[in-house]
Amino acid sequence: MASRSDIIEQFILKTLAQDSFIELSRNDLAKFFACAPSQINYVLNTRFTVNNGYVIESVRGGAGFIKVTRLSNNNANLQNLINLCSQPLTETDGGQILDNLLSRKMLTISENQILKRALSTKALNNPLNMEEMLRANILKEIIIEIMKRS
Repeated sequence: MASRSDIIEQFILKTLAQDSFIELSRNDLAKFFACAPSQINYVLNTRFTVNNGYVIESVRGGAGFIKVTRLSNNNANLQNLINLCSQPLTETDGGQILDNLLSRKMLTISENQILKRALSTKALNNPLNMEEMLRANILKEIIIEIMKRS
């Protein structure tokens, strides 16, 4: 017998089969599946990750919702770039990743230049010398946003 988490996952996957993204109410899903909203969070956080090809956006509040976006299958190479961004990146490494995105026509020349400036050591200079990790985190979010577009 399938667990409740498996059933919730299958429901979301079936709904996503019709579109590249869906917007769900966490509370409505919890009521529908007779579970706590935290179980919905658990399913989303463990089964709909970037590594699994999904991006989750959450808006809290009275009319809050969860947006689940399925990343395009042709983004396998971008997934490798995201994995690179899980470790500190030098300015040179970050620039090479941006140049890769430019060569794929996923960034314009202008966007490439602006992002290189934003990821420069000068822009990220901080007293804790964490600019390489900051650069990696920023670049990871940029790549995820690009993946959502394609």
